[in-house]
Amino acid sequence: MIKKYKHAEAFCLMKYRSDDKTEEEIIWNSRDGLTPMVITMKSGKSGTHVDWFHDKCVPDYVPKPGERIFIDLTMEKALEYARRNIKRWEAEGLDMRTGPNNAIVLANDYMKHPGAPDIKIVE
Repeated sequence: MIKKYKHAEAFCLMKYRSDDKTEEEIIWNSRDGLTPMVITMKSGKSGTHVDWFHDKCVPDYVPKPGERIFIDLTMEKALEYARRNIKRWEAEGLDMRTGPNNAIVLANDYMKHPGAPDIKIVE
């Protein structure tokens, strides 16, 4: 059997369910890349990839506005996440030894793995 893609979840529609089981969301993986097992749902709740054996590969899927999709993380978004995380950790009382390069160092760490996933809302 010849594998068509590198990753089993490539171009799949995948179901995520909030940990309190009150919300479900289908997210399309728009690339041949890995996806997280746990995400933040639109509501802010934590959610987990469920029913993964029902993931369906749909390479030509066209997401509708408002749907979320997995994309590759960009350096711009990695910096945004790094700055947000540093602020949150400092607010929680963690000593981040804040310096002008901390966010860059953290963002570079996020970018260590080519094809790291991010989530985007389709406009």
